[in-house]
Amino acid sequence: MAVNKDTLEGNFDQAVGKGEEFIGNAVGDTQTQVDGSIRDLKGKAQEAYGKARDVYGKASETVKEWADHAPEQVREAREKAARAAEEASSKVRHTVQEQPLATLAGGIALGFVVGWLINSRK
Repeated sequence: MAVNKDTLEGNFDQAVGKGEEFIGNAVGDTQTQVDGSIRDLKGKAQEAYGKARDVYGKASETVKEWADHAPEQVREAREKAARAAEEASSKVRHTVQEQPLATLAGGIALGFVVGWLINSRK
């Protein structure tokens, strides 16, 4: 994971701020303590901003990769659907050729069922 400038500067400010707090506490200088606390908080905010930039960059790269692969995935899905449709068509054609009377009887039965369903709703 690459560390960006904001993360590094944030870590540096945190370290310096904690040092200032420590020195201010050791010598009893309240202003130095407060300045150290402020610098420490500033460093934490800058580090958080740097981490957020990293996350945004990674998310952006991922979305770009998905977008780059989308046309290929669509093509593959289209080819898979075409193969499935061709297989189904072939199976139906084979069944009709091998068992024409059974297919005709099934079609007639289906017609009666559909007609019965339509008439029963009226």
